[in-house]
Amino acid sequence: MVLRRLELADLRRFQAYRHDRVVGRFQGWEPQPHAEATRFLEEMSQADLFPPGTWFQLGIASGSTNELVGDVGICIRADDRRAEIGFTVAREAQGRGVGTEAVRGLIDFIFEHTTVTAVVAVTDQRNIPAGRSLARVGMRTRETLRTIFRGEPCVEHMWTISRAAARDHGARTDR
Repeated sequence: MVLRRLELADLRRFQAYRHDRVVGRFQGWEPQPHAEATRFLEEMSQADLFPPGTWFQLGIASGSTNELVGDVGICIRADDRRAEIGFTVAREAQGRGVGTEAVRGLIDFIFEHTTVTAVVAVTDQRNIPAGRSLARVGMRTRETLRTIFRGEPCVEHMWTISRAAARDHGARTDR
């Protein structure tokens, strides 16, 4: 898997998984009409990396075919030197470690190119595969909150990893 800029050529694949209700169940985004998705991909293809306080997306693509299989979101929180991340993987690519590999690469990329001190992610407790991916890359649950998401009560976990913990976890998994 590779992380790369989203492109207009990704529109068909992007729309396919973004309109899949199962894939989008725990996501903060909503499916977009074709014209909006086109504008979004064009914007992301040229967006500055790590704009403070603004979400931007990168594509998750197959290393061999460059075909889009998902995307990751990043928002650098200027007020507390954290980066918040999220990830989406197309249903046909799930269960093969794609999310874990993408999140691991994203955390490394963030720590390599920014001065943030921690990366955080929020998951719905019912999204067990996402939680497993975050745990595999060394993230730990820092907080659990009862909240409302899309009009339904839910429990959310806030996951975190510090720069030092990411470095230590990478050293342990590289052996």
